[in-house]
Amino acid sequence: MPSQRRSSSHSEEASPRQDPAAEPREQPKETDEPLRLVHHHAGYLRVRTAAFLRPADDSPIVKAARAAAEAVPGFRAWSLNPKTGSVVIEYEPGTIEPDDLLRHIAKSAGLPGVEIATPHKMTRQEVVSSFLDKVQGANQTVSHLTGGRADLREITPAALFAVSVISFIVNDERGRLPHWMSALYRGYRIFMQWHRPEVRTRERGARQEDERNAADKGTFTP
Repeated sequence: MPSQRRSSSHSEEASPRQDPAAEPREQPKETDEPLRLVHHHAGYLRVRTAAFLRPADDSPIVKAARAAAEAVPGFRAWSLNPKTGSVVIEYEPGTIEPDDLLRHIAKSAGLPGVEIATPHKMTRQEVVSSFLDKVQGANQTVSHLTGGRADLREITPAALFAVSVISFIVNDERGRLPHWMSALYRGYRIFMQWHRPEVRTRERGARQEDERNAADKGTFTP
């Protein structure tokens, strides 16, 4: 009997898994929340879960979800907003059923299924987030259609410029079109605002070029 007890004790020492302290920890609570479908139209899905609130670089759940989406034929884009835990997923309509895509993502990320978010009175932050998600999705769609050569930052000012030209030519007396000068100015302001970093870089380069030219001519004084 003593030998059996020693054998049992030795077995317990050799099997640390029997120690409750050594048991693997439970999954974080965030994985208990399913993947919620917030908005959907052909080629566009917006989903949300608390598991996506972490920064993407620190969350294996986000990495697994994105890898699962990217592995699906017809996948186009993945855009995460870690502040709200929402993701915009773009895909090629007809290549896969949205339900199958979401179930595949949820299973790969360890989330307990998919559910459709029930309508509720949205807070101001949710309204702003929803609007920004839609604008971001539209911007990505435009960028995809133009092959990455342009997006809403260029298309919107160009459209206003076209409206100003039409308004100038037509000379609409009924006021159905904006005044050509107003449309042109708004297009200019939008373009300059959305491209402010590029504009500042060009202005800085122009000033430096002028200073070098002045220095070469001996007229530059620091």
